[in-house]
Amino acid sequence: MIQRHFKDVCCDILILGGGIAGAAAALAAAREGASVVLAEKSGRLGGIATNGLVSTLCGCYSSLPGRRKIIGGFRDLLAAELHRTGGILEGVDRDTHRNDTCDPELLACALDTLMQRHDVQLLFSSCVIGADFSERLLRSVEVVNTESGTQCSITPRLAVDASGGGLLSRLADPASIVSGGEGGKLQAATMVFRMDGVDGDRARLVTKDEIRALLAEARRNGDVVGERGNGVLTVLPGNSSAIVNANWVQADMSVPEDVTRGLVEGRKKALENARFFRKYVPGFGNAVLSSIAASLGVREASRIKGKYVLSQEDVMEGRRFEDAISLGSWPMEYHDYEQNRLVYLWSENDYDIPFRCLLPEGLDNVIAAGRNISVSSMAYASTRVMGPCMAIGQAAGTATRLCLKLNAFPKEVDIHLLRKTLLNEGAILE
Repeated sequence: MIQRHFKDVCCDILILGGGIAGAAAALAAAREGASVVLAEKSGRLGGIATNGLVSTLCGCYSSLPGRRKIIGGFRDLLAAELHRTGGILEGVDRDTHRNDTCDPELLACALDTLMQRHDVQLLFSSCVIGADFSERLLRSVEVVNTESGTQCSITPRLAVDASGGGLLSRLADPASIVSGGEGGKLQAATMVFRMDGVDGDRARLVTKDEIRALLAEARRNGDVVGERGNGVLTVLPGNSSAIVNANWVQADMSVPEDVTRGLVEGRKKALENARFFRKYVPGFGNAVLSSIAASLGVREASRIKGKYVLSQEDVMEGRRFEDAISLGSWPMEYHDYEQNRLVYLWSENDYDIPFRCLLPEGLDNVIAAGRNISVSSMAYASTRVMGPCMAIGQAAGTATRLCLKLNAFPKEVDIHLLRKTLLNEGAILE
């Protein structure tokens, strides 16, 4: 039996999920003294960026010539904190992209520091086991601490769903969630891993095309390297460690058995990949496998049905919206497991992400943030990366703060006031 031992919580704003979007939302929500609770199922913040070892903050720069920075605000606060520990390399150009590179461990520590500085109440190892809804409002959320088995009820005035799968919308009405991907299939996930003892100077010169050629050579030699025909390596700050993204795992995160199978299969593939890198890839001859991600790098999961669905055409044509709360520019990067292919679709211009994509159809006091906003499957392949997720999180948290001040629901927020506030706090909207 679950025991109720720790105190029930009332707060102004609940942030469900402590990934990069949830952290951004919490910081924005707490800026003016609101009581903010962040409930996270794992033991640290950062989500895929830390638990999934995805060390590149993709999507912070335009894909157009010049590669200007398009994500500011929370991203800049985080970068400043990471610089204090030597945990970030900003504006790293590699192949066709410019990204920021972070050390996942130092990123988790930086997020802790930012939350403590703004008095965000953190509840780690806290999984949602139920929620109460009435009259289109979230009334309370039940969470259980997975370490102690104790349970508590959180009663917020407003909530940000940064769960990664639209959990609050799913609990309110399963029909308000989009679960399938393009043609009913989901993009492949990846089990990322870290190798230490790397010659960073040699490794950072290795291109995607070289890795593709080396994988083909290894297969001809009879080495087991998995089905994926490409891979990416990222040399971390310090120049002696690298994060490797080089396998594909097919898993539906809404199916527990699938998640478990995917984790086991992913760790097996990480071992195979590490052997390949030691044997074939320049700079890795003396490297050792030092860690495998605790969670899969998921590229597609459930998302909400919102007031607006951002489409592939919106992204491709670089469409602008009056209620834009973030820019996007990352290509639609589609990892097709069934066809064993990686597809990049580039947009004609930077595009806008409208605030309406954050507003669930059936809930009036909940805002979505991060990868589970309202987008099509192909648009998701662009909006899901870290840069837009940080900006979306900041917008969601800022909107809840304005709701408290104006005694309004998110759908009633003056979009001009929201955009002005975001700009004043460092966001980039043009």
